Amino acid sequence: MRDFEDDFGLPLLVADLRDDLSRFHLLHYGDRLDGFLISGHNSGTHWLRFMLSSAIAEHLALPKPAYSSGPQSDVYIGHARHRRRFPQAPRIGSSHHMPSRLVALLGALRIVRLTPVVVLVRDIPDSLISYFFKWREAKQLGPLDAYVARPPSAQGVDLWWFIRFFNRWGALKRIFPEAVMVVRYEDVEQDPELWVRRIWAHWGVDLGDAGVAAAMAVSSRAAVAANLDPDYGEDITPDRQARRAVRYGPGDAKLLERRMAGYLRHDFGYAGAVEPAGRAWAPVRAPAPEDAQAAA
Repeated sequence: MRDFEDDFGLPLLVADLRDDLSRFHLLHYGDRLDGFLISGHNSGTHWLRFMLSSAIAEHLALPKPAYSSGPQSDVYIGHARHRRRFPQAPRIGSSHHMPSRLVALLGALRIVRLTPVVVLVRDIPDSLISYFFKWREAKQLGPLDAYVARPPSAQGVDLWWFIRFFNRWGALKRIFPEAVMVVRYEDVEQDPELWVRRIWAHWGVDLGDAGVAAAMAVSSRAAVAANLDPDYGEDITPDRQARRAVRYGPGDAKLLERRMAGYLRHDFGYAGAVEPAGRAWAPVRAPAPEDAQAAA
């Protein structure tokens, strides 16, 4: 429930308006691609992309991605406008974009269709504090409590960005239940083999065991760290002990809980109160073969 101190209707409207007028990448690139990988910030994008890329390279007997980060990591899954080095591989576009709500409206009117989309999400409090830890100095995010308490803005990544990202994609999945598959980072952690298979199946590729084995060979944190592009500079495998030392205070946790309760309309199964150390979540049931397509 919202209270008068959290009535951010007008700032959210301004932020939403910008995206509604500009975020049409699904339609702009859709006829050029075989699928999309859309992910929330700090939701395991590099890790999942490295596994998926290694899998398709093995499956098609093509060179494996040289790095888990940097420009060489997106030879198979990258920005939709980038040229692909291997035209025989499926073209998968990757971004952090949230879609214009007009795409959902056009879909509801059956005016447009979507190329298969995989949306990678992570528990919002975890993503938010991971983003803060990674960018606090480079983007001068200030103290954690001030960052958490930010009002909505059309610029920057904060709690409101994650709420809007979840809401936009949740609404689009309702309109396109077969085209949009939501994948939770925590579920991939529990069973990466299952989800690598399911994601490529959603994009129309039936991976063999060799492709899955190639993905599992680079599924560890150590493998991702060992294959970082030394010239890229972005730290995608921060020291875990240092990261876990950055924690929400009780007031921050309550503020997150209140604002998500008031504004988050699609939570993708992340339920429970926010705690300073994180939030509980329930694993998704692994689908039986006969209902895997429906679940996608």
